[in-house]
Amino acid sequence: MQISNVVVTVAPFSSGTWLDESRVSTPMSRYPEFAERRSSWRGPGSDLVWVLVEADGGEVFGVGQSRGGAVTAALIEHHFRDLLLGRDPLELETRVEQLRRAALPYAAGGVLAMALSACELALWDLRARAAGVPLVTELGGNVHPLEHYLTCPAPELLDGIDAGLVATSATVKVPMQYGPADGPAGLRANLARLDDTRERVPDAVPLSVDCFMSWDLDYATAFLREAGDHSLGWIEEPLLPDDLAGYAELRRRQPVPVAGGEHLFGLTEAERFLDADCVDVVQVDVTWCGGIGVARAVAALAAERGVTFAPHGAAMHAWAVHLLVSPGVEGLTEILVGLGGPAAVPSVGAGPGVGIDPRAVGLR
Repeated sequence: MQISNVVVTVAPFSSGTWLDESRVSTPMSRYPEFAERRSSWRGPGSDLVWVLVEADGGEVFGVGQSRGGAVTAALIEHHFRDLLLGRDPLELETRVEQLRRAALPYAAGGVLAMALSACELALWDLRARAAGVPLVTELGGNVHPLEHYLTCPAPELLDGIDAGLVATSATVKVPMQYGPADGPAGLRANLARLDDTRERVPDAVPLSVDCFMSWDLDYATAFLREAGDHSLGWIEEPLLPDDLAGYAELRRRQPVPVAGGEHLFGLTEAERFLDADCVDVVQVDVTWCGGIGVARAVAALAAERGVTFAPHGAAMHAWAVHLLVSPGVEGLTEILVGLGGPAAVPSVGAGPGVGIDPRAVGLR
């Protein structure tokens, strides 16, 4: 079997949703002109990248996805494509390692990891389709129920979803709107957002907060001190991902579990993060971190260290859902509320691969 074509297309991840237009504390929130809307600064990195790898004239194919928009797409189209054409797609690990090594002289971090993810996920999908089985079967697993947690940006959105979904959540996560630049008033507003959410969430379900890399150690410590009566499930991404010392110190200072890792790119970064005792919940994104191989290795490392594995945005990524029901992987799936469509625990289909029709995403 030989790869005969590689197709890449870029599409908006979202448009007009809370991810684009609402006030959420971000790494750019310290600059007033970029504080109110993420769409004011996100750029091409917010766009989806879809990849179709075809073999033997298109008789067999696989679909992959990542982010990074035109930047990631350029790496795949103008470099990775030629390295894949004419080669055996079933030699998946070799294909991915060749791509990684070929880009080392000029690419590192997010762009490389995202491009690798898209191609690796497509190759996994192709391998499962070639075998005529769902991806979870190719990974050696069996379907079983998934545990989940909810991410909900506005408390009122919880009014429109199934109460049972909320009641069975490991936690309900609330993106924080304000950070250090907003002073005491912003901190009080963050606490008020928690209170508004609690009115809609059973007491038995803990609330968590997402800070999107925008806080610092002192602000996070102060917030957690003020939120001491809220029984938080975890505090997520309070610091920049390379602030290993800060993460470890935050865990030492207070008892609330710390989550993070969605912006870790590659196994080396993730291993360093875990080795530094940065988190209680690790959240690598299967479409960003380098793909299923990296995510599965992170899940194994997390299990060894007693850290919860909770892939970022897992309910939106079919590959992550299949991974979460594969052998040796225990974890939580994240369900985002308010991005269109009903909120529900995802399931694995019976068809081959991950079940994505390339025509539905503009690849054919």
